[in-house]
Parts: sequence; structure tokens; C-alpha cells
Amino acid sequence: MSNLRHRSFLRTAASFSAALLICTAIPAGASEPLVVRHNFFLDQNAGTLNYKGEVLALILEKSKAKYGPYVMKKGVQQDWSQSQSYKQLEQGNLDLMSSMTNYAREQSGLPVRYCLYKGLLGVRIGMGTSAAVAALEGVQTREALNQVKLGQVFDWPDYAIQTEAGLHVVRLTSVASSIERLKMGTFQLLPLGIVEVAPIARQYDLKTISSWAVVYPTAYYFFVSKKRPELAERLEYGFEQAIKDRSFDQLFAKRIGPLVAAADLDNRKLFSIRNPYLPKATPLTRKELWHPLVSRILQ
Repeated sequence: MSNLRHRSFLRTAASFSAALLICTAIPAGASEPLVVRHNFFLDQNAGTLNYKGEVLALILEKSKAKYGPYVMKKGVQQDWSQSQSYKQLEQGNLDLMSSMTNYAREQSGLPVRYCLYKGLLGVRIGMGTSAAVAALEGVQTREALNQVKLGQVFDWPDYAIQTEAGLHVVRLTSVASSIERLKMGTFQLLPLGIVEVAPIARQYDLKTISSWAVVYPTAYYFFVSKKRPELAERLEYGFEQAIKDRSFDQLFAKRIGPLVAAADLDNRKLFSIRNPYLPKATPLTRKELWHPLVSRILQ
């Protein structure tokens, strides 16, 4: 294929928001496209981008004028725990992943310090059986909260945060493998972020607490392999552009806004706990990076 025909082909590549493989036009004199291996899909078989994949595509697109073309490719996908995923990142088998931050994780990968959920994963709503939820809706004091048997996945930062705060936390291997234990009453509630709890509860025919929530400051970032510093630099630049032109706000409002509204936080009792594992480099003073509800909690 001639260079002219090759460039024409790249210019007609599919839209970044829906494609499994994303190619952008190569300007004259530009180097080869930046390849980004990721696993941000709703369905691994269908290859439809999830919200995190849409954010990744957005900030790569916003950085294209400065950094040139890019290609998004499906990475090696396994049923990894978060700790296993970090090992893959450290070994260079993944270009990037996403997770809540803590000190250890910022040593394992390069954090791109723009929270994908504007801090809302630190607002945790309990999920459980109808009977458990009905029995625990009336929790309104810290003493009562301390008696609730919560489940939490052992290698999520939330496990250490909630345990350190003195809550009664049962160690879980994963969400999916613990649903039967939840239904059997081994623990009473599984607290998940308000941006994720309702869809997961529907998936497993469970209910969610409507009268209270546990809150703590946290951030959910893209983490880039230390073998790919050029990718981390590009994502930081692209995210900054998406913040400035409000295209990230628009995507967030479309995809996450309805979940936040449905959580009805203004009418909940909020139990605030500390997060001693939040790195000091977290940009908490940049109010434009956080949801107003989170900014209010952090005051």
C-alpha cells in the first residue's frame, strides 16, 4: 500500500468512542502511532468501551494535536485481582490500569492524578439482602455503625481504610465470589461507591441502603506502567485539556451524573472517616477536579 493510500485509510478510521481499535490520522512527518494496551470494556467479547475506556479515548484525542496519532488495543485479559493487575503493570504486560490510589500503588505505577470519578468512590453505600437492608436502615450513630458487619475485598484500599477506622470488616476475595456469603449472612453489607453500587445490586438481585453512607477522601486514577513514561505524560496533558474545555465534565455528567442523582446524598446521614493512606500529592485543593459533594465533605 502506498504512503498516500495508507494515510487516507487512517483518516477514515472509526470513531474513538465506540471502536475496539482506534487509529487517528498521521500528520506529515509524524512518528508511528502511540500504542495503548488497555482492558476498559463493558464486555470483553463485544469490545464496547466502558466509562473508563471512554475517558481514556477522550484524553488521548485531546492530546493528539500535541503528541500525534494513537492506537488503542485490547490488552491481555485475565480474571486478575487488583494486586495481580499491579504485578502485570510492573512487569510491563499492561500499559495502564485504573484503581483507587494509596501510597503503595503510587510506587508500583505512574499515577495520572485526575480522579475519573471526581472523588465519589469514597462515598460508600451498603448493598445487601432485603432483610439486612431493612434491619440496618435505622443506623444513625457511629456506635451502631461499628456493629454492622461489612464485607470488603482484601486488596482494595477500602479494606485498609475501613479497618483502620475501627469498622467491623470481613475479608473478601472478590465481589462476585462473595455474593453467596452475603446472601447467607456471613456479613451484612458490602459498601460500594455510589457510582457502582446500584448496577451491581441489580445484577445480583440485592438492595441498597437509602438512609446513610460512609464517606472518606480518595481518588481513582489511571496508573501507567513505569516502562511507559511517555504515555503518562500524554495522559496528564490530555486530561488537563479535557478539564479546561469541560469535555470531561460533559462525559461525566452523561455517564455518572444519573447515578449520583439517584443516590440522593442530601437526604442521607453521612459517616465521615479518615483515609490515612491517601498520598499527600493528591490534588485536593483543585476544586475543579472534584464533585461539589466531595468538596463539601473535605471541608
